Amino acid sequence: MQMFICAISSRYLVIFPIFLWMTVLPLTCVSIEVDDLYVAEVLVPNENSTHLRAAGKAGLLQVLVRVSGDAQVQEHPLVKEALRRPADYYYQYSFESTNRSLPVTVGKGPVQLLRLNFEPSAIARLLREAGLPVWGSNRPSVLLWVVINEGADRRIVNETDASDIVANLSMQAKRRGLPVLFPILDLEDTARISAAEVWGGFLRRIGEASQRYEPDVVLTARIREESGRWVGKWSYRLDEDWFSLEFVAMSVSDLAKQLMDRIADELAARYSLTSSRATIALSVRGVTDLNDYAALSAYLEKLTPVLSSTVVNLKGDIARYELNIEGQLLQLVEIIELDERLILLDTSSPDGTLNYHWQGR
Repeated sequence: MQMFICAISSRYLVIFPIFLWMTVLPLTCVSIEVDDLYVAEVLVPNENSTHLRAAGKAGLLQVLVRVSGDAQVQEHPLVKEALRRPADYYYQYSFESTNRSLPVTVGKGPVQLLRLNFEPSAIARLLREAGLPVWGSNRPSVLLWVVINEGADRRIVNETDASDIVANLSMQAKRRGLPVLFPILDLEDTARISAAEVWGGFLRRIGEASQRYEPDVVLTARIREESGRWVGKWSYRLDEDWFSLEFVAMSVSDLAKQLMDRIADELAARYSLTSSRATIALSVRGVTDLNDYAALSAYLEKLTPVLSSTVVNLKGDIARYELNIEGQLLQLVEIIELDERLILLDTSSPDGTLNYHWQGR
């Protein structure tokens, strides 16, 4: 399990005044495999081919932002060119009836939901050719402790809460490919922490209450509506630094979008892979039988940075590999830390070998 090591920094970015308080705490964690990174959904008035072309562009941009972790990916010349021919990148699409509507179709009945399935290898190739990062599907989980203030009522929200903030946070997290979870708010949760403590920013209590969920990131927020605006102040801790943003949002959707964009940008910068390549040596202890060897080899091949792996030597319970990786060595180490199957023993071997212990299948 991973521990983020965090320290204080004086770096702050002021956007607008707000009263939402959010903090990211380092905790033991289990990363989550994110599904549907390469699936886009776009509302269209009907199944007309003109709408399909326009929605295909919007869908491709959705996927490129989600997979690259870069909200400004469309500014790259190669991406701009690709957006002119989105059909080159998806292999399947379907339409689904909805009861939803678009402003431009008011009075014309419900619209269709277009679902596009994009080819992962084509998306990865485009990003690599553009020199843009690729963020794999194994991503840090984010636990949300969110308190909303509605008149005299102040409460922590969970996944089933009817508040618009829950729906919008979930939607914006999905847009960026972030696996988020809300507390269950059962007897154990309510015994460990109260809405007043989350609102007041009692970090120790929040951290203790979060331990049962084993998230990568704990986010706490306080949110309230004031004079038709959603206002708040939030800050988070990551990579040994404190960061803080202040802003005013005219809608719940805008507030949730800015919040999730900021978190996604930070996590993508840490875990997404650049187009540089390298060959490294890896030594793993604890490989006691053929089942261990098969499980370890399959695990290494699934790691996002690993382009290929070759067994160099098997001796006793030690397996030695040569890995061809994409990105930086530190990124590989951090991605492995998201899982508890390999435990780092040493990075200071004279020959530069990474030494790990295999924890199991």
